[in-house]
Amino acid sequence: MLSFYRFVCVAAFVSAYLGLPLISLHLLAQNQEPDNSYIRLGWQQQKFEGLTQYMLFHNTTATNLPYHQHYIYDPFGTSTETITSLQLEARYYFNRRSFLMINLPYSNNKRVTADTLNLQEHGIGDLTIIGGYQLYNSLLFKPNAVVKHLFLLQGGIKAPTGIYDRFNEINEVEPHSMPGSGSLNFLFSGQYWLEIRGFQMGSSVNYYLNRANKYTFRYGNATSLSLLLRYRLPLFKIITFSPLAGINWLSRNQDYMNKQPTPEFTKASWVVLQTGVIVQKGRLQADFIYHLPIQSKVIGPQIEYKAQWQVGLQYNIPQRSAQKMSSIPHSK
Repeated sequence: MLSFYRFVCVAAFVSAYLGLPLISLHLLAQNQEPDNSYIRLGWQQQKFEGLTQYMLFHNTTATNLPYHQHYIYDPFGTSTETITSLQLEARYYFNRRSFLMINLPYSNNKRVTADTLNLQEHGIGDLTIIGGYQLYNSLLFKPNAVVKHLFLLQGGIKAPTGIYDRFNEINEVEPHSMPGSGSLNFLFSGQYWLEIRGFQMGSSVNYYLNRANKYTFRYGNATSLSLLLRYRLPLFKIITFSPLAGINWLSRNQDYMNKQPTPEFTKASWVVLQTGVIVQKGRLQADFIYHLPIQSKVIGPQIEYKAQWQVGLQYNIPQRSAQKMSSIPHSK
């Protein structure tokens, strides 16, 4: 058998930007088992469509004036935007309860208007560092229990390692197109896990607290609630096939600049369905997850969030016996 927490965690957050850097929110409730150390390489892409609209601002640092903003809105033109990210991620458990996780993305952001590429920004994004602690893990007390529980808290930072001030020839920059945010931001999460035989459930609540960068621009804070269901199906005694389905509620607040709401509308919330599959053989794991928004509530004109795809390949690192969450062995 697999151990209890050979389980896909709730993929709560559509990552990339959605008008703010939400890539780290995905880390707080991701498609990973919560009790193992691993190294992972993932790829994901989001797609947006709608009326062409975005915000620019001038760099006025030299004149010590408030940063002047320009809101570009074309009611007769449409655009398609894609946010693509390649992510290197690792997590390590120091003991039975505590761990450290890091994630470093490389982003490629594009906008196509009237079949013409009019924006492409790429580069390393912000480094996310998260620590976690298991408040309660039933396997530490009853390794062979039929019903298993886990309560987990996580918190971390998103360090401003990504490019965020790539000004053009007329000294303007579009903040939402940049790979980085330019500010030190904070992330918090609480999760509950349940397993009864092969049926597994994960739920989470997450909050992302943003701070202003040196240009006074601040992405809106974000909140997410998530629920994921999964069934673990062993095949041929060497492969585990796990279909999953879930629902997420995502909410973000308005962006600010010069301590005032930006002219570009960014406050919105979504209900997002997700489905996918995870295949595991021994220490190797591959997954595919698809996100589909089914309901949205936006303030003012905004580009529409259409879908998200993500795939990943992961190696689960063997741990010393003293660190294992359970006496139940891993699959071979």
